[in-house]
Amino acid sequence: MNDSFSELREILKTGKIPEDISNVTEPCHCRLLDALQNSPGSGDIVSLVRHVLRREDEKQGGSSPIYLQIPRKPPFLDSTIWEQASITVWGEDKEHYLISARPWQPEWLDLADQYPPDAPLFQEENRRNYEPVAGDPFLQLVELDAYRSIGQREAIRAVLTAPDNSTLILNLPTGAGKSLCAQLPALLNSRNNNGVSVVVVPTTALAIDQERALKSFVHHATAYYSDDTVEGKERREGIRDRIRAGTQRIIFTSPESLMDSLAPALYEAAKLGILRYFIIDEAHMVEQWGDDFRPAFQEIPGLRKDLLRLSSFNTLLLTATLTESCLDTLETLFGQDLQVISAVQLRPEPAYWFNKCPSEEVRQQRLIEAVYHLPRPLIIYGTKVKDVEDWKRELTRAGFKRCDLMTGKSTTQEREQLIEKWREGKIDIVVATSAFGLGIDQADVRAVIHVCIPETIDRFYQEVGRGGRDGKASLSLTLYTKEDFRIAEGLNDKSAITIELGLQRWQTMFYKKETIGDGRFRVPIETPRSFQDKTIDKINYQNRAWNIRTLTLMNQANLIEIDSAEPPQRKNFESQSEEAYQAAWDLYRNSRIIRICNQLHDKKLTWETEVEPVRQKRQSWSYKNLQLMKEALNAKRCISEIFAEAYGIPSRQTPETRNPVIVSRACGGCPVCRENGVTPFPGIMPSSRPVWQKPNFILGQEMQRVIADERILLIFYDSLEQLNKFQRGKKLFRWLIEQGMRNIVISPDYHYFLQEPSRIHNSFIFLFDSYEPVLMPRIPTLIFHLPGMPLPLKYLSNYSTSTTTRIILLPINTPDPNREDRRLINVFSGRYFKFDVFCTEISI
Repeated sequence: MNDSFSELREILKTGKIPEDISNVTEPCHCRLLDALQNSPGSGDIVSLVRHVLRREDEKQGGSSPIYLQIPRKPPFLDSTIWEQASITVWGEDKEHYLISARPWQPEWLDLADQYPPDAPLFQEENRRNYEPVAGDPFLQLVELDAYRSIGQREAIRAVLTAPDNSTLILNLPTGAGKSLCAQLPALLNSRNNNGVSVVVVPTTALAIDQERALKSFVHHATAYYSDDTVEGKERREGIRDRIRAGTQRIIFTSPESLMDSLAPALYEAAKLGILRYFIIDEAHMVEQWGDDFRPAFQEIPGLRKDLLRLSSFNTLLLTATLTESCLDTLETLFGQDLQVISAVQLRPEPAYWFNKCPSEEVRQQRLIEAVYHLPRPLIIYGTKVKDVEDWKRELTRAGFKRCDLMTGKSTTQEREQLIEKWREGKIDIVVATSAFGLGIDQADVRAVIHVCIPETIDRFYQEVGRGGRDGKASLSLTLYTKEDFRIAEGLNDKSAITIELGLQRWQTMFYKKETIGDGRFRVPIETPRSFQDKTIDKINYQNRAWNIRTLTLMNQANLIEIDSAEPPQRKNFESQSEEAYQAAWDLYRNSRIIRICNQLHDKKLTWETEVEPVRQKRQSWSYKNLQLMKEALNAKRCISEIFAEAYGIPSRQTPETRNPVIVSRACGGCPVCRENGVTPFPGIMPSSRPVWQKPNFILGQEMQRVIADERILLIFYDSLEQLNKFQRGKKLFRWLIEQGMRNIVISPDYHYFLQEPSRIHNSFIFLFDSYEPVLMPRIPTLIFHLPGMPLPLKYLSNYSTSTTTRIILLPINTPDPNREDRRLINVFSGRYFKFDVFCTEISI
């Protein structure tokens, strides 16, 4: 029995709740004590006491129940309510009940008698198997010495070797360390306060989270978000000033802020040539077309395109859920020459349970039962706002007061208040539409319940993925009715605009165009959908959103290109009135820049032949996504196979070569696996090969001189003592790295040679234990070969046709790998030096 539980047992026995609970370490104990301090409902008390008991049961091995004495006085309850949470009252005296909790084994879930759904959750069973891998020296910049996963390592290396103006998609699973793949290169490339990178995130909460994560390394504000207080306005102005000065280093912001008040400062940075990376986190949102569609996400590519006219920078698109449809969309918007670095391993944490309820009343009963039994925190997802509001009301009526809701109608302030309470453990249950999810990185969510059928398998997987983000077991429970199929099909059907309405919208917008030169036009986006339509409010948000959908659809059909133009700069209005400046901003906000690609863009036949196939393809993707969701509800195969079908991407040869995305299957338990006695399995994260055929690197002039147009250079040393004398080995490594050597093949025992190079300004090196050219970036490589070891033939192979420089530092008595009876130095026909001669040549 641990001390924390013993202390809690004494507290509950007396009923005296301490005011200060900051020293309580077990999260479920904290939640219960916090609730008891703040007038909880009956459902809150029962479920939180159950959580404490079941957690302790499983910690002790689950062989016998743990008992608690609970006072018979408020806020505790009488004996009748405990049974609703499968809590047995074993005895009672004048002051206490003696209780214990049973595993949850509902009759209405198949095989729950053999596999109690709550057992792995209360065990907090670790399901994730990402193995840390040895780090590169530049990780010291953020006080790390290892990569979190092999996927993170390959992604960061790909970012750092990306050619100028390239676009790279980083497709990594949750928990693999995606955020650092953007943050670290941004910090590396701004160490002199001479660069800035912008990271677009979906929520203010995520921006603030990322700012907090980098607080130790960037000592000024980095989260840029709407805040109308004096302090908030000064904060944003400070960020904009630092961007213009080149000292900001990194900014986290929403797409809406990026497209609006932040844009002028970014244009200034681009003109100064200090924009380093343009990063979109949760990039799959660019493809989102449903009720939670955010137009600004699909307008980002136009802004990026215009900034690239002024400056050179690389674009990073981060996601954990890349589908073939999404990749097609990103290619359309960001260019077909983008590359994908992918290490897709399905989430191993969730166990999946499905139940078809015969009526709404039965579903309600089963939901309330589940909420009584499952650990906190938990999320309940519905599809329609009204349904979510109804479920919240029912939970409150059932005694669950530590509960809140979020929908697309929630204000920014309401969202931020909910997220703050959620993170502080002040609420245990969030009832929400899909509006609650992205950017809500609560690590210890143990259960996600769907009281609906999501309209796509992608939405389902993403929402289930809100649970188990700490790598421990979680549960997905879906309670659905026959009516939910109709709702899901309806949502699926309405997610794409028809060509008739699209053409009407376009004709109305284009009629009011303004020519701005260079083949570009400014079109208004606040127009009604047709000339005849007088009922739509011209500034209606949904109407604007549909107009932007129309432009995006046309962009995908190659009728137009969405572009952008520089926003108004206050310095250009110094001699004009404030009204003129605001009028210029109104025009900027209420119009978009486009370029015509097809001169028959406004003809019905063009829309039928060019736009309709694109629209139909989108609809077929949506239909397939819904079919996979329906299959999951009554599957005949492991759910991991269904997800692998959704997220696997086949190879392609035209119009641009596309490598396949292979999905590593994982399953924390599903109906098919339980039926067949298959235990949960985590899968293995696949390793991605280098994506750049012509990566970015610069070979120093001195190196070019000494290597003299050869692609391989051998440097022969007499002994390790010779390298250590006067620290010339360290000096040589430093010189080679300064001259552009980036891959370093060296045994860990000899990393001391790299102590100085790790501090070389604005450089980075990748460390390898062995030379595996197929798995290494195609950049200049230094191999340190030790005495007494045979020289692998591959060190010298194809040296005359290799496209990258290779330098091998090796013992002078190294045998020829083709014939051991002779020394390599005597027969090697390429360029080589002896160590002393080379040091003299380069003046060390």
